[in-house]
Amino acid sequence: MADVDSLAGDEAAAIERAKAVLVQTATFDSAVNDYDAQSNGNFDQVTETAVTDQDGGIYVFEYRDGDGSRRVPPSKMPSLDAAREEGLRCAVEVLADLDLNTGPIPDWLIRIYDEHDTLLAVVDLEQADAARQAADQKADRRDGS
Repeated sequence: MADVDSLAGDEAAAIERAKAVLVQTATFDSAVNDYDAQSNGNFDQVTETAVTDQDGGIYVFEYRDGDGSRRVPPSKMPSLDAAREEGLRCAVEVLADLDLNTGPIPDWLIRIYDEHDTLLAVVDLEQADAARQAADQKADRRDGS
């Protein structure tokens, strides 16, 4: 929830953002939904998890993890634009942990798939760096620097 000011006064957006963060960072011992209840826990092989409705869709985020990658359980997001925004925010965090002096520069940081495992969007190093710089400038303006 790095940019809390953008959610001020919009309780529904704040709740949806919190849900997305929780889904991506927490592992629960109990089933959260029907997919979890029927799953063997192998989220690398994503099957159809839910019907997409006018309230959004199901998205799977794949994160650069050192030389490899990891996928998190599917998340319901309001739209592909919201999923891209979340992917970009997460890519900025991945970028902060990435040591670009130790090996080849990765060609992607976050990949976003739909519930059918179709690649929808990719966030690369250049996009993450531009978003980081924009966030830094916004913080500087807010702080009066």
